[in-house]
Amino acid sequence: MSKHYRAGIIGCGRVATRHASAYIAIESTELVAAAESDPEHRLTFDETYGIASLYENYREMLANEELDIISICTWPPLHCEMTVAAAESGVQAILCEKPMALNLGEADRMLEACEEAGTKLVIGHQHRFDPQTINAIELLKGSAIGELHSIFGHCSSDLLTNGTHVVDLIRYFADDSPIRWVMGQIDRPSDKVNFGHRVEHNAIGHWRFENGVYAILAQGELAPSGYAFQLCGTAGLISVNAPEGRELQVITKNGELDISLEAVNSKQAEIEELVAWLDGGAVHRAHGESGRTTLEILMAIMESSRLHRAIYLPLETEESPLELMIESEQI
Repeated sequence: MSKHYRAGIIGCGRVATRHASAYIAIESTELVAAAESDPEHRLTFDETYGIASLYENYREMLANEELDIISICTWPPLHCEMTVAAAESGVQAILCEKPMALNLGEADRMLEACEEAGTKLVIGHQHRFDPQTINAIELLKGSAIGELHSIFGHCSSDLLTNGTHVVDLIRYFADDSPIRWVMGQIDRPSDKVNFGHRVEHNAIGHWRFENGVYAILAQGELAPSGYAFQLCGTAGLISVNAPEGRELQVITKNGELDISLEAVNSKQAEIEELVAWLDGGAVHRAHGESGRTTLEILMAIMESSRLHRAIYLPLETEESPLELMIESEQI
């Protein structure tokens, strides 16, 4: 029997609505508090969800409310400080939206704070729960397309905004195998800021997993439109979210497979698995260390562009390679 968990949310913008709806829908969680510095967002959130306790300052919420779970739904520059503060306040679990942080140094501080406090950390890579993802994973395990040898993924945003989802799903399709090396190139012809931090306009990445699978990533304004993947095997192909209008297409040497997908609320499934982890279940599939690995690949793509060479992991650079390039006028 699941315990009852008191949940709070930091940041009451668009992303927070998905968290709020999920907490309300799950029987074992109760959304009791939220913090938002913008009065308009705070008022709208209150009118929509009728939260018992609303705060302007998230630290006051952490101090005054006995919370078990915290969702961090703010812009990325705040993820590190808020995760550390939430862990130090004694919460049992934190669900921090993606990207985990802006650099590996921040990510390590988040993991260290959670380790010291005994807090479970999950990063919001909810697409691991999408029905097309789950079905593709099962097809791969069943050798529907033979042996997987390469993955191509793309979307039209920058690396940290939605590129983090693309990298994370490529890792998931490759069974979260460790990565040997990463090569990449980024393009930033003019200043560009997204969600409070500087970003690139375009990026490409290429890396190899220890299990032998190769990955290619295309991101940004020059990438193919949409958010999609091609999983190439020795006996067929799985397309996820492509062609347009198809969530899943499977082509084998014997023809196309007919796949039906059940509707799933991925954010709710993500939080349900977090609750199960708190109740003694398996480690969450998007746990903090996994989020750091995804961030490491993103940073390695940037570092490869900065140093003009392949990057063999682990990546030693704690700062953002993009920021280092901008500060040195390299880009």
